[in-house]
Amino acid sequence: MKKLLLSKDATKRLSHGKHDFYLRDFEGSVRSFQPGEWVEVEGTNESFHGFVNSFVTSGPNLRIVGKKGSLSDPLEILLAKIQFCYDHRKQFIGYDNYRLCFGEADGLPGLIIDTFENCILMQINTAGIDKFREQIKSYLKNLYKEKEICFFDNPKYREREVLPEFESDLINDVKVFENNFKYTISKETIQKIGYYFDHRENRKKLEDFLKRFPTLTRGMDLFSYVGSWGLHLLRGGVEKVEFVDQANMESNTNSALEENGFLGRGQFIRKDVFAHLDLCIQNHERFDIIVSDPPAFSKSGKNLGKALGGYEKLHHKSLQLLNDKGLYVAASCTHGVSLEDLDQTVNKAAKRLNKNIMLLDTGVQGWDHPFKSFKSNSFYIKYLLYQVYE
Repeated sequence: MKKLLLSKDATKRLSHGKHDFYLRDFEGSVRSFQPGEWVEVEGTNESFHGFVNSFVTSGPNLRIVGKKGSLSDPLEILLAKIQFCYDHRKQFIGYDNYRLCFGEADGLPGLIIDTFENCILMQINTAGIDKFREQIKSYLKNLYKEKEICFFDNPKYREREVLPEFESDLINDVKVFENNFKYTISKETIQKIGYYFDHRENRKKLEDFLKRFPTLTRGMDLFSYVGSWGLHLLRGGVEKVEFVDQANMESNTNSALEENGFLGRGQFIRKDVFAHLDLCIQNHERFDIIVSDPPAFSKSGKNLGKALGGYEKLHHKSLQLLNDKGLYVAASCTHGVSLEDLDQTVNKAAKRLNKNIMLLDTGVQGWDHPFKSFKSNSFYIKYLLYQVYE
């Protein structure tokens, strides 16, 4: 394994926990390195392993995997980390399906692996991991003998690393089991890498809260996808829930309602969420609880102001539809938006409407999406539960 030298400033940042670097951080040229070549990098007092790609069109050119240890073979290092991920997740009771590998947070930059009832979906976005894709697949087959292992690569991410685009494995409908709910996601409607496990603990917390709260009549799940939030509302005691999403998720939602014993208590509405909220306001509709969990409003910290404006607009529309003493969930998956930022967007919206709000609960991502601190790049899930008074 070749050694790679960083500048003095970059070396200092490496020793303080920084794990991605750019061409400007290197001492000398790295054009002689093969894309995805594994290297040894010197820190201030210790050495690290990582892989380099000078041809990246967007993103870091060097990704650190971890501190140099007893293993020196890249494949052995990778498989040891995957085994650690497996052992770590198996500690958690009730995590039957989960995110096995969460990229950089698990020391596996660019590797995302989700486990489901009937299959494992794997996405590889970096050259240093991609060169071992078949060996990783074989290793997973030994860990999950009864499940089909499928590559589910994202062409956009692979293009950034100048990686070849392989034909995706043919997958059947994905079967999900989470918090004792069953979902079937048709292969035609799968988003991202299948399912959003990241809010698992927050959905469970909300359901547990509702079981200790007076019965609510009408709820709404915004940006519902397969209806995970809404099903937790129903099991928590809400009598009827409307599921709203602009994607064609009606079949998936109806299947989930039937499979989990809530047929007749939910209705799917295919419409742009903001347009639907405007229509509800116009018709003077009212709800007892609304859950708002939109997709990321920004992919970059440069657009943070625009993202916060989007959240405030969403909250302003949603809060108008709540009955007195109604409940509102503000959820976010936007990187760079802090819990405090999200809370301020709700408070600003409430102030504009002359409503009083009380923050009842907060939450972050589930245990299969680890992060080291609130400043970590791997921290992105936020959950806030409010009660809203006229």
